[in-house]
Amino acid sequence: MPLWIPITIAAAFMQNIRSALQKRLSDSTGTGSATYARFVFALPFALLYAYLMGPGTGTPLPGVNTSFFIHALIGGTAQILATAALIHSFSFRNFAVGTTYSKTEALQTALIGFLILGESISALGTRPFSSAFSA
Repeated sequence: MPLWIPITIAAAFMQNIRSALQKRLSDSTGTGSATYARFVFALPFALLYAYLMGPGTGTPLPGVNTSFFIHALIGGTAQILATAALIHSFSFRNFAVGTTYSKTEALQTALIGFLILGESISALGTRPFSSAFSA
């Protein structure tokens, strides 16, 4: 069995555990606190990942300019708001619906990229999606 299969299964399992724990945390502290905790907890891992992908491999980090900061601010804000919406949906006893909705992010990203940024979606990019329904 290829290594990516158990890694993917473990990652999906850990995401569900994280979401369940965030639901419990939001029940006692609120949506904002649970969202804040998620991003504060992730910060050291994000910094470590950035180091390992850049200076840790001898690869220079890309240049940082005003355009970078604007795009990072928009993307980061969207991610925080989407996470808050997911955690808030748990308060309505919609754990399964919220989790399922969050799994559509790849499709949403492709659609927004197509509509707003004018990106194209190649036939190769749609292949795994279309083959999932052609059984």
